[in-house]
Amino acid sequence: MSDPVNEIMVVGFMLFFPNYLTFSAKPRFYVEDLFVRECYRRKGFGKMLLLVVVKQAVKMGYGRVEWVVLDWNVNAIKFYEQMGAKILQEWRIYRLIGEALQAYDHVNI
Repeated sequence: MSDPVNEIMVVGFMLFFPNYLTFSAKPRFYVEDLFVRECYRRKGFGKMLLLVVVKQAVKMGYGRVEWVVLDWNVNAIKFYEQMGAKILQEWRIYRLIGEALQAYDHVNI
C-alpha cells in the first residue's frame, strides 16, 4: 500500500561542479543543467535549487556561479535576470562535434 505522506517526488534537479578560473584566480561553480518539471515551474523550485548553489559558492569564497542559456529560452532568461544574473555579450561558445571532432582521432601529439 502506498503512503502519500512519505512518498518522494522529484520536481527538478541541478547539475553543477567546481572548477578554477585562472583569469580571476578564484574557483567557481559551473551549472551544467537546471531543470524543473513543467508542472512545478513558477513555484519557486528553480530559485531554491539555484540559491543552494549560490549560497554554497559564497560560503566557500568562490568568485562566481556561471552557466549558459539558449537565446530562445525567454522564460529562463527572465528568471536568471530576476535573480540578478548578467548576460555576457562578449563571450562565444565554441565546440567540436561530429566530423570536426573525429578528424583528430589519428593526430599524433
